[in-house]
Amino acid sequence: MKKKIGFIAIGQAGGNIGRLFEERGFSVLYLNTSKEDLQTLKNVKHTYHIAGGDGCHKDRLTAKRLVAEDFENISREIQEKLNVPILYVIFSSGGGTGSGCGPMLIDLLAEEIAERTDGGMVGAITVIPDEKESVKAQINCYECFTELMAIDGIASTLAVDNAKGDKLSLNRQFVSAFMDFIAIPDQCRDERGNIDKAEIEEALRAKGMLVITKVPVRDNTTAAVLGSFRENIFAPIEPDRVIRYIALAAAGTVDVDAVYKEVGIPVDVFQTYSDKTTICCLSGLNYPKTRLETVYKKAVEHQELILKNMQATSAGKLKTDVNFLSAKAAEVTPPKPKTSRLELMRKYMGQ
Repeated sequence: MKKKIGFIAIGQAGGNIGRLFEERGFSVLYLNTSKEDLQTLKNVKHTYHIAGGDGCHKDRLTAKRLVAEDFENISREIQEKLNVPILYVIFSSGGGTGSGCGPMLIDLLAEEIAERTDGGMVGAITVIPDEKESVKAQINCYECFTELMAIDGIASTLAVDNAKGDKLSLNRQFVSAFMDFIAIPDQCRDERGNIDKAEIEEALRAKGMLVITKVPVRDNTTAAVLGSFRENIFAPIEPDRVIRYIALAAAGTVDVDAVYKEVGIPVDVFQTYSDKTTICCLSGLNYPKTRLETVYKKAVEHQELILKNMQATSAGKLKTDVNFLSAKAAEVTPPKPKTSRLELMRKYMGQ
């Protein structure tokens, strides 16, 4: 699978996770609008500074503009450095460069990679900001997910939630879980059943959230597996029981009917057995709307005070029709089919 999966790591947060994947043998291309941030990535192979960029300071629109203007060069770098059928774009949803670039780049690349490769796909690995992070980070996160949810051609989205613990520790846990999941076909072979690489790819392909949990063999019980769905590093799973696939490598006996009762009935189940750790992947879950509602509330919690401060320090008057959060951020409108590259760029630029 390492030869089939590549990563585009955008911004500082993307770079931190991308470096962990590169250390494990994956091909990674690091993109950033800040040369200084790229220079902190020591001993990495492929970096690219987005032309005209000097950092985005959490400004998503600036990031989008820079990607739109330099997309031909970015696309060429991706084709040359990451000639693989499965791409994941890694970024923080609360920042500027990654949050702004990530969804637009996925949308631009999705059709391109599908045409260029047999069964290619582009997915997202993103980070949700902790509730203690700035109002701007919450706004960026909410807008970023609004755009991600509207992309027709996107594969799975894995959303690490920074509210769950230390950022660097969460990054390491995430990469470890992802590695264990894609290694199932090679590491878990049993006469009672196997999960093959095509089934791993099918789980990765499904639009929506993808969650991977692990339970050590010493703790392996059905109750512990069910508990891992509630206590993990990812954004909380929605209670709506929407799910497409379950991939389960069980270290011992796991009551699959109990899993169905917890998360819903999937289209298909891929199952095998493991000697060390129970690994479970839930794929095609709904986007984490409950968690995003918390993000929204944090974003608007101090709206009145912030707008008052802006008015007090501004030389001019604020326009009366300016909303703190655009009403459009609450709408999910799928892009029109066969949208041209120029039209896609204009959509993300709000034109």
